[in-house]
Amino acid sequence: MSTIKVNTIQSNTTAGVDVNSPLETVPSIDVTGSASIGGGLNVTGVVTATTFSGALTGNVTGNINSSGVSTLGNTVVGGGTTQLVVTGDARITGILTIGTGSITLDGSNNQLKVGTGVTITTGGITGITSINSGQLGGSRNVIINGAMVVNQRGFTGSSGATTNGAYTTDRFYIEHSQDGAVSAGQTTMNSTVGGNAYADGFQSALHYRVTTADASLAAGQYALIRQKIEGFNVQGFKKGTANAQQFTLSFWVRSSLTGTYIAELEDFDNTRYVAKSYTIDTANTWEKKTLTYPADTTGVFDNDNGTSLGVSWWLAAGSTFTSGTLGTTWHTTLANRAVGQVNFLATAGNNFFLTGVQLEVGPTATEFERRSFGDELRLCQRYYQVSATAFAGRSSLAGANFVESASSFKVDMRTAPTCTVYNCTVYNFSGDAGASSSPGLVDITSTGAVMRPTITGSNQFYRSGYTASAEF
Repeated sequence: MSTIKVNTIQSNTTAGVDVNSPLETVPSIDVTGSASIGGGLNVTGVVTATTFSGALTGNVTGNINSSGVSTLGNTVVGGGTTQLVVTGDARITGILTIGTGSITLDGSNNQLKVGTGVTITTGGITGITSINSGQLGGSRNVIINGAMVVNQRGFTGSSGATTNGAYTTDRFYIEHSQDGAVSAGQTTMNSTVGGNAYADGFQSALHYRVTTADASLAAGQYALIRQKIEGFNVQGFKKGTANAQQFTLSFWVRSSLTGTYIAELEDFDNTRYVAKSYTIDTANTWEKKTLTYPADTTGVFDNDNGTSLGVSWWLAAGSTFTSGTLGTTWHTTLANRAVGQVNFLATAGNNFFLTGVQLEVGPTATEFERRSFGDELRLCQRYYQVSATAFAGRSSLAGANFVESASSFKVDMRTAPTCTVYNCTVYNFSGDAGASSSPGLVDITSTGAVMRPTITGSNQFYRSGYTASAEF
């Protein structure tokens, strides 16, 4: 007979096997054809078969050894130190979950997913935030001086920039239209005032403080901190194309005023905006914020050295910017730009600190990209730089009209800068101060300039410095 079908196996005294229920233990069963068992079958030895077909359900407490192809349905294999050993090929038509849902193999979609974050597919790896708890490869952060370490203008928290449009720490500037007064500059942190941000490796911050309050804002009044980014540096977002990417902004912040704040991206090339709110939960406490903004398939960033993207931290906003609904998708409506923003200007003595700023392509905030100070300084000097007293010249003839000297900038600047001469002094050879007039730089390009002061006496020399600004 090729098939044996039984509901139970009953024993006899000769066989020495006593089987009294549908689930029995039998020393061995040799089946040449097939065996159908309506109850359960416990095998303490090894089950060897040419093929298995159908679904293997329940738990396998031992090993499955396969020298050929094993096709398994919805199967949970092993636990603890138990193993699934495959000598040949193992084909899983569904999803294999390893552990308690931490690793998932999805053959149908050609992907390996680890936890809820990292996914490996044929197209690449997404969701990874660090390598060995450190940063990933460089050049991801399009923000320059996000750690606030470069401060060429020398503004400090106690003696900061105050005017609309003034730069504070390099690449960050304040913008406002209001009836109060503010001051912004670099501050140095320690473990006491730096808190969690200091523990995360940041020792400098931008400090913005209110010196004169404006508790009642007019419709068009506002205050914010911003960095503008040139078009060359934002092409990775692929904005305005079918392959447009998300933007993820992360930063450390501390404020003396709790409540809702707005961080906004502004497309200067196409006059488009998108905003996200974040909350200062505890006053005077460093908090890390991560915000992801949607991709935008409308409006391509210009691929040039002009302003393409602005990143703004709003601090106050009148009804012109708050009377609508917060625009969390890209839009063109002024009233939707800063809805819900607290009035940080309402009280003199309010303090706002910012550091660890990173903006990158994609939906995941990675570890802060740490560049060397020299690299960060050179990136800043593309927009602003300060010379040493590098110019010197002399006149050998009385009444000589001018003496020139040329200088190359420390790095090529974004565009031909606006130059301002400082500390221009003329001396004669005995060391006495002479006279000069109309000192200035001429023939200015993005790579250098010529100093041309007028010297009225003979046998005189001068020395001078300059600042060069190619900010937006």
